[in-house]
Amino acid sequence: MNRAEQFFRNVIARGELGHAYLIEAESDAAAFEAARTAARLAQCEEGNGCGRCRSCRAFESGNHPDIITLTRAKEQYGVGEVREQLVEDIMIRPYSFPRKVYLLPEAQRLNAASQNAILKTLEEPPVYGLILLSASNRNALLPTVLSRLVILNADEEVPEGEEDTAGEAEEKLLTLLRRIEYAGAVELSGLTETFKKDGLAPEEFLTVTEKCVRDLYLARGGVKEGFFYPQLEEKTRERAAALDDAKLAALWQALGEAKKRLKSNVNPSMVLEVLCLKFRQIIIESKEK
Repeated sequence: MNRAEQFFRNVIARGELGHAYLIEAESDAAAFEAARTAARLAQCEEGNGCGRCRSCRAFESGNHPDIITLTRAKEQYGVGEVREQLVEDIMIRPYSFPRKVYLLPEAQRLNAASQNAILKTLEEPPVYGLILLSASNRNALLPTVLSRLVILNADEEVPEGEEDTAGEAEEKLLTLLRRIEYAGAVELSGLTETFKKDGLAPEEFLTVTEKCVRDLYLARGGVKEGFFYPQLEEKTRERAAALDDAKLAALWQALGEAKKRLKSNVNPSMVLEVLCLKFRQIIIESKEK
């Protein structure tokens, strides 16, 4: 079983499935097959791809009414194609099942205009929507698109007997971010190794952190609901009240710099450690003013 499949099995079992993912593999075929597996798991009435329920039988027949695979007429997806097949279609409620799942194979063939056309849908799909992009080259996607996706790897196999605890790792990261102003340098060192061992890749680390920063912006703007992490709402509102616009901008800038360094193959452990140290400094300064 690969890491991506194990991840989906875990989050579905916990009722924590998100709404937009990028599944990456060296080959497009492997990435797409992993995305299909995720779609099957997400729609299964048992939550485990049982093969017996109505959804699994429909999936096996190739005629599942609420799993839609986007197609393209040319080498690249056209704006009209993604709007018709995803942006507009997702506004129609599912036909037979609680979710409506969209598979977008070879996502690296989305040109800039097509990516911008789906940006808002990736960020705010209907509650029943699940969007699964698959690709062999994430670098072809715009940073604004990648920032709205949880990125999973379908090439790495989970060793037999090893439990993938990516969801637990995310909770550990949220705990760290909640109390980061009290974390020491020793605690912040070796972050990549610690979280990767628990199943959270560096890219996912940055995705979780980015969602926390977005929650700060929501709280700063007076939004009353819609937080990515409602379990941190009290702490988020407390921090937002102390952070001025310049400090919030500094957090966002630090996150952007970390993404660039990670893409430039800078040591992930160093990238994430520096990011957390910057976050800690900014938050401490905001509390001291």
